[in-house]
Amino acid sequence: MSEKLIKKLNDRISSNETAIGGIEEEIPKQDETINEFTQIVIPIDNEVVSITSQINGLKNQIVVLSQQAYSVGCGTTSGATTIYPDTVQTYSENMTSSSYDGADPFGGQSNTLLTSSNVGVGTFLVYNQDDSSQSGIGTLYASISSCNNSLLGCNSTVCTGYASSIAALESQIPPLRAQLPNKISDSNAIKTERRYSQTERYGQKNGLATLNQRNSDMKSVIGVINRQ
Repeated sequence: MSEKLIKKLNDRISSNETAIGGIEEEIPKQDETINEFTQIVIPIDNEVVSITSQINGLKNQIVVLSQQAYSVGCGTTSGATTIYPDTVQTYSENMTSSSYDGADPFGGQSNTLLTSSNVGVGTFLVYNQDDSSQSGIGTLYASISSCNNSLLGCNSTVCTGYASSIAALESQIPPLRAQLPNKISDSNAIKTERRYSQTERYGQKNGLATLNQRNSDMKSVIGVINRQ
């Protein structure tokens, strides 16, 4: 009786080992596919980072000009606004990591700002215009084209010049923003397809761990049976 049972267990172990060998051959192939998607998406994400950086660079120049104008008496704090950066968030799930083989593959969602240091990572991108969750870049004073503090020797021509310069910078932002939706959509399309491969890799690694554990358990049981 015990010999028959041990043979059945050994047959299962052998079958599992065959399956393990097959899975171990497939995981590197999956890694290669995932890497190919990543290499395609990196330059797209780099473009997104570059455009967002240009937008925020213009916003910074606007803040500097606004401060300069206010310092010579142009503009007013009444109606002043805080300038916030435009940001792109990259979202990730547990199983997007090549080293992850635990439970809850679609959980542990985290998000960080997309920068040049993490292009290509994550599951999808989200663009946030004037992201008030971030620290403000600075203040844009109101009515910059008008003198509001004559004690500083305010000159209306100077104020008009500042206002014109700020308006010129502001006009450069919408065309840059208009480029982002398509690029982010392209990035997300590639990352969505890559996510299927990442899910398959997770399934393979999880299956591998399960089969190895089953074999370990059955070998332990065989040892127990042999001692009876």
